[in-house]
Amino acid sequence: MTVIADLIIRNGAIRTMDEARPAAQSIAVLGNRIIRVGSDAECAQLQGPETKVIDARGATVLPGFNEAHLHIFGGSISLQQLSIATVKGVEDLAARIADWRAQHPGLGFIVGHSALYNFISDERMPTREDLDAACPDLPVFISSADHHTAWANTAALKLAGIERGAELRSGSEVVVGADGLATGELREAPAMNLVYGLSPSGGRDILGAVTSAEESGITAEERAEDMAAIRKGLAYCAENGITSIQNMDGNYYQLDMLRELHANGELPVRVRVPLLFKPGTAVEEIRNAADWREEFQSDFLTCDFVKLFADGVVESGTAVLVDGYTDAPDHNGTPLFPGSELSEAIGLADALGLQVAVHAIGDGAVRQVLDAYEDARKNNGKRDSRHRIEHIELLQDSDFPRFGELGVVASMQPAHPPAAMDFPAETYLPRIGVEREDIAFRTRELLEAGVPLVFSSDWPVARLEPLASIQAAVTRKPWREGGKDQSVTVDQALYAYTRAGAWVEFKEDQKGKIAPGFLADIIILDTDLANVPDTGLSGVSVAVTICNATVTYAKDGLL
Repeated sequence: MTVIADLIIRNGAIRTMDEARPAAQSIAVLGNRIIRVGSDAECAQLQGPETKVIDARGATVLPGFNEAHLHIFGGSISLQQLSIATVKGVEDLAARIADWRAQHPGLGFIVGHSALYNFISDERMPTREDLDAACPDLPVFISSADHHTAWANTAALKLAGIERGAELRSGSEVVVGADGLATGELREAPAMNLVYGLSPSGGRDILGAVTSAEESGITAEERAEDMAAIRKGLAYCAENGITSIQNMDGNYYQLDMLRELHANGELPVRVRVPLLFKPGTAVEEIRNAADWREEFQSDFLTCDFVKLFADGVVESGTAVLVDGYTDAPDHNGTPLFPGSELSEAIGLADALGLQVAVHAIGDGAVRQVLDAYEDARKNNGKRDSRHRIEHIELLQDSDFPRFGELGVVASMQPAHPPAAMDFPAETYLPRIGVEREDIAFRTRELLEAGVPLVFSSDWPVARLEPLASIQAAVTRKPWREGGKDQSVTVDQALYAYTRAGAWVEFKEDQKGKIAPGFLADIIILDTDLANVPDTGLSGVSVAVTICNATVTYAKDGLL
């Protein structure tokens, strides 16, 4: 009996990511699986009267993008907040806020996001006085693009009761000036949420990064608002060709909302969520992750790893460096997990058979995480853990080979290197100095050394669009003449956004390539990438996104 396909994609320039057959023209799907990859004629043999046929019109067809590092709740909420990404100066900020208020009459609190560190001045950090000048009568909270720093005006600081600072755990700070008053700068999530928690969203989108306690007292109306926001965020992922996401903050509240969406058939992408383990938390709480692993293990929603933050970011001086900052030689940052705390947490997670992903930006933090992974291997034995380090902005030569020795995955974001996409060099490079430029963002070196490399956006830290990040990875230039070239090829970048993303979540036999037996997670672009220059990749759009054999996004009028 001849098998009849439910779906056939024909006339495509298919890049399968499968070494056995790198290119093809057509794909046949039955149920939620690919059953044939070949020529139009070969797949047409499986066409019946009820088969849905999609003409790719000669455009590139790929496995769905696997966004291996984002923050889905925070990103979703950011879609309904004021973007400060292109603001420059107090007058510009005042105009944006005035326009936002006109669009949202009755608004009692202004929340902005995606601000560059030099959005007020190239010479100094923003202050509460700057924000006061732009909006003196309403509380204003503006987060940096990396979401590790924020600024609040006087009204917001007074509302939070922190005009003279606050006592917080080491690594987070309400910055206080020489006059004893808060400058308006808030470093890291605990400080930020003192103000952001009073905003219209209640700070629920970042609360999992602040406290180990689960959200309590959330009303049905607030939960409905949060779920509506997440629906829009997930739809935005589908619009960008993403069929799998790996969230990088997580708690039970997020998982429960995602479970409800899944039960209602409202997950257009596959979602992986961690237990986010915070500093100052009892290490035994990591055992919750093992329980959640059993509770959440469907094809669309899993919880099977632990996420931690080892440090902050370079721009605010919260990244942990081996040596002092170039512009502050006596300062090299404070570890978020001091002493043996990080090794103890990672050791328990590893003993429970869980994957671990750790945010580590400074070379000091990267070394601390590698030490912890080495301790875990010594104490628990070697296994296929696929432990990850997220970002790796600075990496010492002496620590470079340890990635291969310990089997550690490099999870990097092509949008993050200064001047590669949206982030300026002038707020970053002076902090690390010319002497450290050659150990910064060592993407190509890690790849050429055989270290598993996965790409992502870190949305909402950077733009979500995978093709924009791929362009950044391919066109990245050294910061100075004679500097190291850390760019990669288009094929390498596509692999890091598809096959590698599936591999790092232990799903390499299910997704990440277009081959018989694999899940029908497929995207069609609006053109053939073979005809697009490297500098034009960000201008390519996704025409159709298919997840689990279901069309989750299609450009108007295309289907």
